[in-house]
Order: sequence, then C-alpha cells, then structure tokens
Amino acid sequence: MPIEFPPLSDIATAFVFVGLLFFLRFILAVRRLRGESGRTRPFLATMAHVRIMGSFGDEYEPERRHALRQIYIGVVFGVVGFALLFWILMAHLLGLAPPIGTGT
Repeated sequence: MPIEFPPLSDIATAFVFVGLLFFLRFILAVRRLRGESGRTRPFLATMAHVRIMGSFGDEYEPERRHALRQIYIGVVFGVVGFALLFWILMAHLLGLAPPIGTGT
C-alpha cells in the first residue's frame, strides 16, 4: 500500500506556520531575557543584541543562546516554506502544473 503524502501546498503552509511559531518563541524568549537581566534597552535593541555573544553577561548566556536558536530555526522553516509556496505559484503561472482544484 503506497504512502499518501499531503499536497505540497499544505506542506509549504505548515512550514511557514511553524516558522512563525518559532519567531513567536523568539519574541517570548527575548522578552523573558530582557525582564530577567534588568536591561532597560528598547525591545528592538534587545532583539538585535541577542546575536552578540556575552551581551547579557555570563549569567544569561544560556537564555541568549536559546533565543538565538529559536530565530535561526524559525528563519529556516520560513524560508523553506516561502520557497515552496513561490515554486508552486510559479509552476501554476507558467503552466507547468495542473490548474488548482482539479485534484490531479
């Protein structure tokens, strides 16, 4: 019995959604890091300082690395998802794929 995979558009949408969820996790991690470290920088400046090693001190280095992992994973999932969606769109616009909704 062959394995049935979901349509590529559903997979691409799921990748984009997971990427957005990881970005949300990044924002929440930065918010927690900012509150625990007692920094008074603006939120966007704190987000930019996450990528600088030691910018929150040695005590908060594990939290900084956690936040950085969240944004990296989110970017990877988002880029893959948007690339798949772009590929699907271009295939339909160039006539290389069957019309949307035909089921073939």
